[in-house]
Amino acid sequence: MKNRIFKFIIMLIIFIAILGVVYYFIAGTNLIVKEKSIDLYFSTKDAMYLAAENRTIKGRNLYKEAVNALIDGPTDPNLSKTIPKGTKVLNVSRNNDRIKINFSKEIIENHWGGSTGERLTVYSIVNTLSQFDKIREVKFLIEGEEVDTLVGHMDLSRPLEPSENILKPKE
Repeated sequence: MKNRIFKFIIMLIIFIAILGVVYYFIAGTNLIVKEKSIDLYFSTKDAMYLAAENRTIKGRNLYKEAVNALIDGPTDPNLSKTIPKGTKVLNVSRNNDRIKINFSKEIIENHWGGSTGERLTVYSIVNTLSQFDKIREVKFLIEGEEVDTLVGHMDLSRPLEPSENILKPKE
């Protein structure tokens, strides 16, 4: 009898250990729904700076969900969208400390232009994604292809790091 109880306890411990290992590996994938509170960066009304709007995002790929929330736009009436209407996130992948984000062509075709507009679009995405753990750089792709720029003013041929200079100064 004692031998059976001992075997049962050992089997239970092994089973729990296996479940823990499986969960550890699955948690790093897109197989389970995750939730995170983050700052989304939108344009100020004067289109000079980015300002944060805190949101809780939820989904299997939080990077993609964060950018989709940017596409949807702010809930604060004092902020404005930074990503053009019709833009879709085709894919988001992570390699070490770099995110590659692949957009549909509408991010270029529907963009309102201007150097400030392009800068606000790019850094709203970069600053939003770089607040995730271990993310330092963001690389832009359009329809699966590397691009040099969105609308002619910024160099997107290399990955970008976040910029504090574009954030609205604290009052």
